[in-house]
Amino acid sequence: MSTASKRPSALPAAPKPPITLSPKAVISDSASLTGTFAIKIGDNSVIHPRAKLNSAFGSVAIGKQCIVCERSCIGFQSIGLDESSVTIENGVTIEVGAVVEAARVGEGSVIEVYAKVGKGAVLGKYCKIKPTCSVADGEVLPDYMVVYGENQRRIDQSGTQETQMRSVALHTDILRKWIPSNPGKFQ
Repeated sequence: MSTASKRPSALPAAPKPPITLSPKAVISDSASLTGTFAIKIGDNSVIHPRAKLNSAFGSVAIGKQCIVCERSCIGFQSIGLDESSVTIENGVTIEVGAVVEAARVGEGSVIEVYAKVGKGAVLGKYCKIKPTCSVADGEVLPDYMVVYGENQRRIDQSGTQETQMRSVALHTDILRKWIPSNPGKFQ
């Protein structure tokens, strides 16, 4: 077993973006918040370990009671459209490995495992993007749209939106207890 010290990295540290955090937000200390534009995280939102918020090409705003799961990426990954921000509205869940570069994701929407929402796309309220499905750059989806299978589309008429929002609230309450939060690391 070697007692030699770790070799220092030759790469410069990633820039720290200006961050506005709600005191009630939960952010794992192994989450990654990088870039030069502003990042805002609302009340009772939960950022899992290894989630990535990238404001290198535009600001990122996450609303209240949102859940951003591990290995998901939010924010523009490269320069492109004129749209300068990514806005995630209240009660949105972004699951494992999802990539979100949308201009706006509407309230109560769910972006499932390894789904991709392209640059400048706009999702209405309570949309669901099912696992591995994608929304094209600049595409606009109306409220309650479900993208599933081979990128097929349908309108969700189940009427379960109120129950879904209560479920997200309960989920964030449980995650607050399970995920150690270290917001001071990002300030």
